[in-house]
Amino acid sequence: MGRTRPVVRAGLVAGAWSVGAVVTAVAVLLAGCGTRVVDGQGRGYPASAAASGVAGTGREPAAGSRAQARALASGLLSGLVLPPGARPVRLRILPPPLRQPPVAYGGTHEASAHRLFLLSEPITVVQGFLMAHHPAGMSRSSYGQGTDPGSGRAAGKTVAPGQITMAYVSYQPRSLPTGIDSAELDTAVVPAPGGGSLVRADADAIWYPARSAAEHVDPARYRAAVVSIGLMNPRPRTVMRTITSAGVIAWLAGLVNGLNAAPYQQMSCPAIVASYRIAFVPATPSAPRVVASPSGCLTVYVTVGGAAQPPLWGDTGLIAAAKRLLHVKTLL
Repeated sequence: MGRTRPVVRAGLVAGAWSVGAVVTAVAVLLAGCGTRVVDGQGRGYPASAAASGVAGTGREPAAGSRAQARALASGLLSGLVLPPGARPVRLRILPPPLRQPPVAYGGTHEASAHRLFLLSEPITVVQGFLMAHHPAGMSRSSYGQGTDPGSGRAAGKTVAPGQITMAYVSYQPRSLPTGIDSAELDTAVVPAPGGGSLVRADADAIWYPARSAAEHVDPARYRAAVVSIGLMNPRPRTVMRTITSAGVIAWLAGLVNGLNAAPYQQMSCPAIVASYRIAFVPATPSAPRVVASPSGCLTVYVTVGGAAQPPLWGDTGLIAAAKRLLHVKTLL
């Protein structure tokens, strides 16, 4: 399935970490099974096209489109399974819990669709039905209930404190089409003013935008990669190494080329304890310097010849590569 998207109700907590920095010589050995990078302690790891699946191939991940995301959201919404007798309705004024989508994502590369339904069953029965009847090709991702905090009002009528006044069930596709970052179908159930229940169903899909051509890194055009990590604790310092191995440069370029363009900005992050920077040094003046800066929060910031490019998405591989090359251990 796709990556888990940041939501306004989610949070991350950073744990303990330790730092160790050892700078050793890196050598490239040619073996029968391919090129491997071996550090000064004899530990090896791949540095060829096979390391990332895209290194040196010149291929970037396919982008999606607004039309594709809209079609997916519409299809997810039409696949919702409701109890018999449910009918779509339009209300001039919605109950407060249904005036917004159940989960807020935001972003400029998001398509969504929603519908409102009236059912005769109470909300607990409707929730039980939704939990037992998954849409085709989807799995339940979350569910829950809300109670009246003591205001005594819900959906225009008096309720007892602690009474269940809202329920929700969410689903996610088991697989996603190429070009789509994530998708979800959310339902929120509240008591209807005249009896029964109201269900708001929201389908949401986020697509990957196209990358800029400038941020493609052709390893043949670069003579070195300067890898640096800025550490915050126990004192501010920077660990840096210049890599001239063609195999390692191709490996790092492949990690950059293999990333999608970022469909949105991460909304919450753990505490950042280090900064990362990989600068590709051109072999000739005609090639611009490319700098990739993984943020530790999924977004990778890229400059080409000093000009900012659209950010990339998913920096785990670059951070792991930088830490491995410089023998640095951090939480992020």
